[in-house]
Parts: sequence; structure tokens; C-alpha cells
Amino acid sequence: MTTESEILTTIRAAVPLRTVAALTRTVAELIGAGGIPAQARLPTIRAVSESLGMSRSAVGQAWSQLQAQGLVESKRRGGTTVIAQPTPPHAKRFESMIRASITMPVDLGNLRSQDMPTIDMSTAFARAVEHPDIGHQFAEQISPELRKEVSKSWPFHTESFLTVHGSIDSLEMSLAALAQPGDRIAVAVPAIARVFDILESLGATAIPIPWGDEGPDVDDLRRAMISRPAAFVYQPNRALPTGRSVTSSWVTAAAEVLRGSTPILEMDQTWPLKTPALSLGTELPEQVLHTRSFNYAFGADMRQAVVGGNARLTDVLWNRLSYSSRYVSRIMQLAQAYLLADPGILAMLDSWSDEIHRRHGLFVEALRRRGHELIEGAHPPLIWLPVPDEHSVCTRLSTRGIVVYPGSFFHPGAQGGHHISINGAAYGDGIEDMAEEISRACDPRLAGGG
Repeated sequence: MTTESEILTTIRAAVPLRTVAALTRTVAELIGAGGIPAQARLPTIRAVSESLGMSRSAVGQAWSQLQAQGLVESKRRGGTTVIAQPTPPHAKRFESMIRASITMPVDLGNLRSQDMPTIDMSTAFARAVEHPDIGHQFAEQISPELRKEVSKSWPFHTESFLTVHGSIDSLEMSLAALAQPGDRIAVAVPAIARVFDILESLGATAIPIPWGDEGPDVDDLRRAMISRPAAFVYQPNRALPTGRSVTSSWVTAAAEVLRGSTPILEMDQTWPLKTPALSLGTELPEQVLHTRSFNYAFGADMRQAVVGGNARLTDVLWNRLSYSSRYVSRIMQLAQAYLLADPGILAMLDSWSDEIHRRHGLFVEALRRRGHELIEGAHPPLIWLPVPDEHSVCTRLSTRGIVVYPGSFFHPGAQGGHHISINGAAYGDGIEDMAEEISRACDPRLAGGG
């Protein structure tokens, strides 16, 4: 059995800097590589502090980060021990969402909309495979054709674009490039569940920035900047799950707080829904990396997104993509460009957006008629509904074959109140019946009725 003294010697030789992040990362790497074996007992915080010349509180923070990553466990009298088989990082919230919805007859949780006309992509792909550049050995960050089309409506001027495999791919790569274990990331909450899955896998901690009337609270954002977070993550337009969008006055105020401080990761997951498109990139183009996803409109199998803005970060992402050969194929990029340039497709997307708004508006009004209070001016597709107890409501609905998601999926920890997330545009028919079922589930006196 490796002794605590031997482990301390190993740590002291490997740690490059006397910081919380460096100590956390070093010990995590040693555990992963077997340099510190399973079941070994780590040296005491006092011993590590004295050996490395670090404060006890700093070492304690590192040990806490290792425990949060599932690598060690601490007992009051038993010290800190390496777990025998640490659980590999996985998307816990995302997996829970899949399990909750996969067998349910009525899916009001996921973004998918039922009974909507699908986009015919056959012509776009046929034209793409006939392009003279198909078959070239060397990939490029973005095809000239796709660059041309996305530039027409990009929310700020930039010359740096990159095509990736969806918005989550962009977010994961960006955060992996920016964050180290123990780092903090400011996140406007509630936020998409995958943000917190990614941060947990990286050993980073979310600093929640609650939304106000005009955007993520600027005072909370200012306080968060004191701890120098590695990034700020938010959705400026039609933020999921609340449907909120920032205002132009918020952009001005937030830019003053964020100027020169940290990279800003913006996500637009529900393009092309019709709402004003605002961005901090109009004020801070060199700090912002904006991601526009296309799979909401074109389907999960056309999983593709374009990122643009921060030139250094787009270069980092491109280096990572090209090194692993996971860049987006030229055929996919060309097909996407043709879809964005086709007047008939664009007209169809306009009609599709109108239908999403219609369904969402009917669902909102149906809930309001039943006494529910909802965010004024929130955009589709999701509805963020306050409820008495989110877990009870979700359970009652599931017994009736309806899945919605609890608000806890969209927060890093405890939240101020209970909510459920509803896809208000999931179905074109039966909206009144679904609103009634949700109202009954929210009222324990009615929930057991027929």
C-alpha cells in the first residue's frame, strides 16, 4: 500500500504551481494515471500545506474540488481516501431527461415539435456533392458559401468563423479550452442543462447569475467578476428555458462590467425564431464567441452550428477540431449554405416560425386562463412555469403519460423556487387538454381525479 508520505512526495514533485487549480488538476491527473492508487489515503491538509507552502484553506479547497469530481471521499475521522472506481464524467442531467421522456406518449420536455412540416434537404445535398471542391484533402474552418450566408444576419461584425457539430460541441470545446479544475464560470440561470453537465465533467464551478427584467442581473455579474471567472456563459435571445431576451440597455450596461475581463460565450439554440437578435459582440467583438445552432430548424440529424467572434478562441477550437479530424464535412457545410440561400426554404422557415409562435401563444393563454402566472413577453418555444412542488408535479404528469422537466435540471444547485419547463410548441392540437392536465397536476386536490 502506498503511504501518505510517498503520495506527498509524488504530489510535491508533480505540482507545477502552488495554486488551488494546479493542485486539484495535478492530484486528479495522478489518480487517473494510477500514480495515486485506489483506496490510498491522501496526506492530511496540514501536511500538504506545510510541504507545499500553501495555506490550509487553499489545500482544503483542492480536496473539496476532488471530492466534487467524484475522485475522493472524506470522512470526519477517516481522512480523505481515493475512491476505488471513480465514475467517469457523463451528462447526468441529459441522461435523466432522456430516461424521463423516451417512453412517454406526450413529450412536453424536449424541443422537438410534432406535426410540423419537415424541410426537404435532398436538393441541397445533391448540389453539395456536385460542388467542385468536394474531395479536397484539406479541410477548412468554414466553407466560403456558408460564411457568406451566416454573415448576412450575424449580430455583429467579425471575420472569424468556424463550423462545429452543434452548439453543445462548441460549448464543451470552449469551456475545456478556458477552464481548469477548480475554476469558476459565470452562468446566467436558469440555463440549458448541458452547461452544468459540462462544468461538472471539467471540475469547474458555476457562479449563477439570475435573470432580471432586462437580462442577467448586472450587479450580480459585477460581483462575480471579482473572483475572475474563466468565462461568462449566457443566451442573449430566447434564452432556454425561460424565453427571456436581453435589451439594448442591458447590452450597454453589461459591456461596461465585462469589458476586458473574461471571454463571453453566447448561445443561440432556437434560430430562426423571429425575435430581435442582440449580442454583446456589438460592444465587445473580441471578447464574444457567438454560437448559432441550426438543428432546431433542420433536425437533430443536421446537427451543425457556426461560431464567430473571438479570433483567438476560434483558432483554439479549430486546432482542436483539425487535430482530432472531427471537423464538419464540406458536404454538410455546403448543404447548409444552400438551405440558407434558397428563397423557398427561407419562406418555409418563416411559416414554421409563425406556427411555433402560434402554438406557444395558445399554450400560454390556456395556462393563464387557469390562473398561472407567466413571464411577460417571453419568447417560444419553452414555457417556464412556477409550480408548488416541481417533483410532485412531474410525477403526477408522468402517471398520465406526459413528460415535462423539473426546474432543477436548469440550475447548478438549489434554486429560489419551483418551476417546470414545458415545450409550448410541441403540439398543434390538444393544447387546452394539456394545459388542463398541467393545472390539475399543480393542484393536489385535483391531481387524483379522472
